[in-house]
Amino acid sequence: MLRPTADRRTFLGALAAPFLVATKGINRGRPRASTTAGMVEGLYEQGICVFRGIPYAASTGGDNRFRPPQPPAPWTGVRDCSRSGFSAPQQVHVSRERAAFAAVEEISEDCLTLNVFTPEPRDGARRPVMVWFHGGGWRTGAGSAPALQGHGLARDGDVVLVTVNHRLDVLGFLQIADGDERFLDAGNLGVLDMVCALQWVRDNAAAMGADPGNVTIFGQSGGGSKVAALLACEKAAGLFHKAIAMSCSGCLRFAEPAEGAAIARKVAAKLGLERLTGPILQTVPMATLIAAAESGCRPMLDGRTFSRHPFDPDASPLSRNIPLLAGNVANETRLTLLAGGMKNFAIEKAEAVRRIARFLAISGIEAETIYQAYALQYPHDSAALILAAVTGDYTYVRNTRRMADLQARHALVHTYMFMHRSPILSGLLGAPHESDVPYIFGTIAAAESIIGREGQALALSQMMIRTWTAFARSGTPGHPLLQSWPIHSPGSNLAMLLDLAPRFGPVPGQRARSQLDRLPWYEYSRSVDYNRD
Repeated sequence: MLRPTADRRTFLGALAAPFLVATKGINRGRPRASTTAGMVEGLYEQGICVFRGIPYAASTGGDNRFRPPQPPAPWTGVRDCSRSGFSAPQQVHVSRERAAFAAVEEISEDCLTLNVFTPEPRDGARRPVMVWFHGGGWRTGAGSAPALQGHGLARDGDVVLVTVNHRLDVLGFLQIADGDERFLDAGNLGVLDMVCALQWVRDNAAAMGADPGNVTIFGQSGGGSKVAALLACEKAAGLFHKAIAMSCSGCLRFAEPAEGAAIARKVAAKLGLERLTGPILQTVPMATLIAAAESGCRPMLDGRTFSRHPFDPDASPLSRNIPLLAGNVANETRLTLLAGGMKNFAIEKAEAVRRIARFLAISGIEAETIYQAYALQYPHDSAALILAAVTGDYTYVRNTRRMADLQARHALVHTYMFMHRSPILSGLLGAPHESDVPYIFGTIAAAESIIGREGQALALSQMMIRTWTAFARSGTPGHPLLQSWPIHSPGSNLAMLLDLAPRFGPVPGQRARSQLDRLPWYEYSRSVDYNRD
């Protein structure tokens, strides 16, 4: 690890100062807040108020399965909101490395809940609201994972954080073309859930010490794609005012109707049905539906929730004038290689070229050309790291920067690249996928399996918290501890390179990345198969 210079020590010391303040829980009973459905009671934790498992809609089981979110039943008395709600039904496969990000609660169709982290709900303050949509594609995840506990972000950034659960996979994104108007929205229910959560924020933010007129939506990986979807969703118009898309992959296009129909046929075949109908699907056990899931499930063009793609051929007019902060981590797919085993880091050039050809659906000659371009760009990298550079650029960096280019035509956009290398495996992972999240949430201790343990981690976390909350507050991410951060111009390769000593400069790898320009944009329908033989 680099030793800080004198200037860097001063910089990091200034960032770390807030952590010197004790954050013991406040011993004054339990906090309460009045919501549109009834009174809720949470907990004082780490100097802030936390309300978990607040229902923003009714259960999605029974007659509500495959139908738009319905209002929650109001309650009398005080509802205990000290525990997270159920996670959405999903296939749960959590590796040790990703447990902090992907761990879920018990799953249930009664999953439309959210968690609120607020410095104080009753002080009359009008803090910015930051609404987090979790990663995991459109298939897995929950807003209650250990790395998403928002005490540090809410406390040190003086914002109100909301994390959301919503329907996933076949229960959230399945085309049901049976002519029954009750199920016309089945292909985009997960998005409608997110809209419903934003409506809850609009109606209840003031009761949580926040300003409903200053809402920022943000998310990472699949969560970044959810941000992109909401930017193109007419039903979400006016419910948020700024957006942050982190490591956004499938953010440009939705599923076309033909693809949705193909997925529906595959699900029907797995269930032993000739065709999918809403009434029949409402009787299928939840576990059976989850087992029939298909990897391509995602929002689709249905002429109702979406009539166009979010960023193809351009940015949606609905997102005009919405400030955007967008960026990536430097080594997006090294963690995916690790998920396939350490043997992936010992592959030779021929195997790397073969995997590039398979993943990008190109010829071996074309894959060889791309490999050589990256080998020239990164002459000291192994074949495995070159494979990771190609797949990371194609899956994440290229799409995120395309999104930024298109949005910059009619809104203020700032871009970044998170460069901080994890010490895990002697630095082999570089700055891996998701490694920026715990620094933003202030949950670095929970994510040591990916980001490791460093003495300067707290200072870096404070810088990231200040940057993200500055954007939520004003629409620009700059603050006194950062140098000038110019707005993004379409086609520019410049970004803020975020690390212990951040600087504005070129995003690494542009020359090699240009070899991907003739390829189609990445979509979730493409199988992630580059981490296996």
